[in-house]
Amino acid sequence: MDPSVPGQATGTLRDDHELTIRARAYGEGVVRGDRWPLSAIDLSTIEWATSTRMRRRHGQCSYGSDGGCTVTVSQRVYDRGGFEACREIVRHELVHVWQHQHRGERAWVTTEGVEPLEEDGSEGDGKPRRGRSIDGVGDGDADAASAGPGGDLEPPTDDGTLVRIEPGHGPSFRAWVDPLDLSGRCSSPYEKTRDDYRYVFECPACGEWWGRHRLCKRVRQAAHGDVGPVGYCYCTACEALVHIREGDRYLAHGDHSDEVIRAFADGECTSDGDDDSVSDGDGDGSGDGHCDCDQDVVVAVERLSPSWRPTGDG
Repeated sequence: MDPSVPGQATGTLRDDHELTIRARAYGEGVVRGDRWPLSAIDLSTIEWATSTRMRRRHGQCSYGSDGGCTVTVSQRVYDRGGFEACREIVRHELVHVWQHQHRGERAWVTTEGVEPLEEDGSEGDGKPRRGRSIDGVGDGDADAASAGPGGDLEPPTDDGTLVRIEPGHGPSFRAWVDPLDLSGRCSSPYEKTRDDYRYVFECPACGEWWGRHRLCKRVRQAAHGDVGPVGYCYCTACEALVHIREGDRYLAHGDHSDEVIRAFADGECTSDGDDDSVSDGDGDGSGDGHCDCDQDVVVAVERLSPSWRPTGDG
């Protein structure tokens, strides 16, 4: 296929998913069109794919040994937010494609966008031709620019800044955030629910909740309350200590092991009415839950009325 023909697809499809087809069409439109300033990309080296298993990531750009790239978009995002939620993900991953294809080169960063330098490495008129690829810019060209912290290069003029193009979310990626209208790395293209997280902790006083994917320090603090050495976690709105919640039950505060916290979050604490190791979340103190974990490390629950942040803490 001729990549110079407008509207003609040049990248390949790894699967026949509807999202894959739409992502390729949109991505190639971004590169070929005039709305976005990202054009110095060889579309023929890109493979497009949809992931049905990707949950935490929204998209991914992987590099092949042959120099090509595979751009993958999560079906979960498509199902939750429609294709509108996938557009920014495609633009984000295309920046990584651009980084891969121009790795080690230098580029101008201006208010109008990001452009590679000319093939000979010269500054010329300070306005490199749009979309020009630059293989072979010498690393020893110290007269053009000198390396600065974090990979930034000092600007030779007031018209822009030189950056070294490297993979990742460093200077050469951040240069595209405004021109391509990209959000931060931790943003979500759709509204998340409790089901999106493995660990959910909640304020029993006001109902505010937070989620985490991994068993981190904050999750342990929510599980321990003010018991044990890890500290506690409280709601800044009402200063009540938060609890780990799964379904309609809270985990009682205690010096729990990670094993117990994981078991509770995974729903392995089943209600059979003859043990009180977990609260049922109704606030009546009945403790009608049961945990199959070692009872030596599970603290029996008391009446689940809100407990408050200890006084005197800064």
